[in-house]
Amino acid sequence: MKLNEILLIGGALVAALVLSKGRGLSSSTAELPFINPFTNLLTKVEAQTVQKLDTNISTLESVRQSNLGIAQSILNYERSIKDVNISQINTELDKTQSFISQQQKIGAPSLTSELKKLFGYGWTSQNLLNKFNTQTAYNQRVGRPADASIFPDIYVSNSSRGLVAAQAQYDTAQQNIKTANALVVRQSGEIDRLQEEYQTRYGNLSRYG
Repeated sequence: MKLNEILLIGGALVAALVLSKGRGLSSSTAELPFINPFTNLLTKVEAQTVQKLDTNISTLESVRQSNLGIAQSILNYERSIKDVNISQINTELDKTQSFISQQQKIGAPSLTSELKKLFGYGWTSQNLLNKFNTQTAYNQRVGRPADASIFPDIYVSNSSRGLVAAQAQYDTAQQNIKTANALVVRQSGEIDRLQEEYQTRYGNLSRYG
């Protein structure tokens, strides 16, 4: 191609390009997308960030699950200890309550007027029973009748010994009931204490769930 032809074609192309720009920049630029040289780089960084975030979330979830497992193991162990201790106390509590029920079956005897007088003088049933035993043994040694009076001024013979013994048994039962009721209070309180201690020390471990 001759030099003149080349210059002619080149001039035509330049003129066409200038004409094209003169027709309106808005329509031509709207059709041509803007190419940012950092687009590919940003896309890679975003992808890496998301991947790292997913990894961190996975790690945190793994830690949470691990903490949950540890917490559950602690809870199970401490709960088993608490349950064993409470079970033992409940067993003793049942025995105590059963003992109280047995003691409550022991009723008071109907005392004679003479025996009521003796108790009114300050004798206890056990002391009076001891008096019957020693005085009866003495009467036998000296050859006195079996129904001889135990007290010189009040006719209370050995035949009344059964009533005194029954009264002594009743009084002992009442004392046993009083002592056992106090034990029931202590045993019930210990059960409540163990339950409260467990909740105070280990109840917050549920937060790991």
